[in-house]
Amino acid sequence: MDPLEPKKPLHTRLVEKLAASRFFTFSALIHVVIIFLGGSVVLFKHYAEPPDFAASEGGLVNNDAPADAPPEQPPDVTQQTFQPTAPQLTAPTLSAISTTNLSTPTFQVAQAVPVIKAPPADAMNKALEKAAASMSRGTGGNLPATMGARMGGTARAQAMTMNGGKKESEEAVLRGLRWLVKNQNPDGSWGAANKGAMTGFAILSFLGHGETPVSPEFGPAVGKALDWLTLTGAKFEGRLSMAMAFSQPGVYEHAIAAYALGEYYTMTKDERVVDLLTRAVGYIVDGQSPDGGWVYGYTKEGDGDTSVTGWQIQALKAAHLTGLNMPGVDAALDKAMLDLKRVQGPKGGFGYRTPGDGYTLAGVGVLCTYFWKQKKDESVRNGIEFIMTETDKNYPIEYQGEKANLYAWYYDTQACLMVGGAAWTKWNRLFQTEIVKAQAPDGSWPPMKGKSPGELQSNPTGNGPLYRTNLCILMLEVYYRYMPSTK
Repeated sequence: MDPLEPKKPLHTRLVEKLAASRFFTFSALIHVVIIFLGGSVVLFKHYAEPPDFAASEGGLVNNDAPADAPPEQPPDVTQQTFQPTAPQLTAPTLSAISTTNLSTPTFQVAQAVPVIKAPPADAMNKALEKAAASMSRGTGGNLPATMGARMGGTARAQAMTMNGGKKESEEAVLRGLRWLVKNQNPDGSWGAANKGAMTGFAILSFLGHGETPVSPEFGPAVGKALDWLTLTGAKFEGRLSMAMAFSQPGVYEHAIAAYALGEYYTMTKDERVVDLLTRAVGYIVDGQSPDGGWVYGYTKEGDGDTSVTGWQIQALKAAHLTGLNMPGVDAALDKAMLDLKRVQGPKGGFGYRTPGDGYTLAGVGVLCTYFWKQKKDESVRNGIEFIMTETDKNYPIEYQGEKANLYAWYYDTQACLMVGGAAWTKWNRLFQTEIVKAQAPDGSWPPMKGKSPGELQSNPTGNGPLYRTNLCILMLEVYYRYMPSTK
């Protein structure tokens, strides 16, 4: 700048400077504006934006907390392990425990109950079709030889003729079976109480006549009964008394129903029932007492009860005939023979829990011994002689007699047929006509005057008619239901 040149005013010089650096100035102003706007946005978001979630019902947040307090962050659950809190227990003092047993207690842990698959109610497998074909041919299919005649056709007719059965007895059986159909419960069972036993009896009566779920006349009734038995039995884990614990009558119910289920499988080879049957038989095997018998509740306490034992043996023999080789069955039957030998009296009869010559249980001992041993040994011969002698002297076969004993007759009839000879010829002559003529017009068997050995024999209502009708049917089916191995 020339020193001689007059000095310009201050504002003129500032304008000239800004003009000379106009690009720098413009850039600076732009940066200042950007910084100002950015800061304004941050401050606005801090004071104006709502929180990420809003609490409802006032129960999930603390309303007294400062409004600007940051929410508590949830823990990282992927890095946590569960640490259970030990409960605070107050141990009892020694003075609070009173005992006289200072020994260490021992416990037996029951085996885990296997899952039993309930068979479908409406499934009919190929095994039933084979059974139907066998019935039409009258051959008995793959049945054991002792059961073949029950399937009808020429085999049944021949067995009837060979064993002295009459036309009238077969007609009585059919009337009885038709009465059972009419008195079946809607769910397929029979009886108002003790349904396991009453249904088992009825199934045995139908099976004894060769009837299965595919039979023309009786098939629907048998099918409904098997559905009820298998579905309900599965519900109670194989306890066919239909209760979770075995009561006094429960051991009878369970054995009778297992007996029926075993016969059903042998006749049809229906695989749907194998799991249930195996479990049911397992309770019997496991419930055997040390002396070889069985008692109420399968408790294994005290001497074996011959009446209870008889039904368990029949169920186990049916299990044996299935060919399924269920564990423990044959060994249990061998052991049971020791108990029967223990209670046989000097005259050939059989006692209840101790040795004796009781008439009611004589047939139980003889039939069950012969069922398994298939031998006419001294025990069997003495028992038959005792039965025939007592029948002649003290217990005539009179349906309305004061000493009529239907329970004993059920066993005696089968025992005499198994042994055969003169004993069967005489017994058949005495019992067949008497039982046939006692039948009521509706097909059932009426109350009896004799009240021993139980009220079912004389009770006109409840399970009485079912009990009497089934036992009489089974007695009149004896000509073809089970054949002696010698025949």
